[in-house]
Amino acid sequence: MPEIKITFRKAPDYRIIPITGAWGGVNPQGEIIFDLFVEKLEIPESVQLKVEPGRPPVEIAREGQVHVRESQIGVVVRPDIARSLGEWLIQKANEAASGIVGGGEGHA
Repeated sequence: MPEIKITFRKAPDYRIIPITGAWGGVNPQGEIIFDLFVEKLEIPESVQLKVEPGRPPVEIAREGQVHVRESQIGVVVRPDIARSLGEWLIQKANEAASGIVGGGEGHA
């Protein structure tokens, strides 16, 4: 079987993003489409403080604070690629739970 050398490069807009979940489904073409999001508590619109001389301010009221799921990126993959990625992620999660530490070895 012939051999092929693959060189890895990062796109100019490559970045590492925090992810706490995903939301998506199957599109009409049968592809898996999903957003990767980070779940966080938004900063409030305002806070009210009680201020007394010689004491630190004490928060007594807060308005407009909500939990949000902020989409970081959308992904569209074929079912076979989604399955391969899922299996690879499960393998890496098992390795992490077992204390196996490594770079970014392996691929999906």
